[in-house]
Amino acid sequence: MTQPTPYQYLNDYFDKIFVVSLRRATDRQQALQTHLKGLNYEIFWAVDKQDFSIEEVIAEGIYDEAKALQYNRYGIRKLLAGEVACSWSHRNIYQYMLDHNLEKVLVFEDDVVPNVETLTQLPATLSQLPSDWELVYLGFLQNEDIQPKHWWKTKFYQFLASFGQFDWLTPTQVPNLYPKAFSQNLRRAGLHDCTHAYALTRTAAEKLVKAQTPIYTCADELFTHEIIRGQLRAFICNPTFFDQEDFAYGHQNANSYIWT
Repeated sequence: MTQPTPYQYLNDYFDKIFVVSLRRATDRQQALQTHLKGLNYEIFWAVDKQDFSIEEVIAEGIYDEAKALQYNRYGIRKLLAGEVACSWSHRNIYQYMLDHNLEKVLVFEDDVVPNVETLTQLPATLSQLPSDWELVYLGFLQNEDIQPKHWWKTKFYQFLASFGQFDWLTPTQVPNLYPKAFSQNLRRAGLHDCTHAYALTRTAAEKLVKAQTPIYTCADELFTHEIIRGQLRAFICNPTFFDQEDFAYGHQNANSYIWT
């Protein structure tokens, strides 16, 4: 019996496969035809930062700037319009899942690039997911290792958290920053960056819509907050299967529609 290709497997496994893209990002949509050839994906049109002002989304209750200032992992900093638009776009997908009774959805951003060296391991990896999984990263940055490379990091973060240095982190949650062993190709997720390739279930969509209404944090930070609080049954893949095109340039966000 012929084994399905990785993309065929994804086509069969998920109810929908979405790629988040701006209508004006025609260059990226062209590249997707090569990168995702054979995948039955649909473009999910993103919210464009050019179509609103921060003042408007605050006034309409879409974005909570006060909460954003309180819970930003990188210090007291407001979200940029592009970050609000990105978070809004991902939240729209979660709401779409709920509105259309979708159980499992795969989400890409339009700068996604497959890792052809590892992609053949994808079916075996996803088959290791437990029946109650809610979120799985197929690509990410940061904290691939189960233990921090420097042993003192955990103690240091616990020390800072005990003095209230982080509104988003308590001392007992610090160990949750790092992934934990689960199976041959899966680890329980910790703190990870990026939302260019992930999958989620309906129960995760419900939790994420509730947590991100109104919007208060970046799309990937939302995952972090819910994971370290123990609210999401989340996993990372080892190895990963998808990168961002920007990674090749040192992840400097040079071609980001969020930052530029």
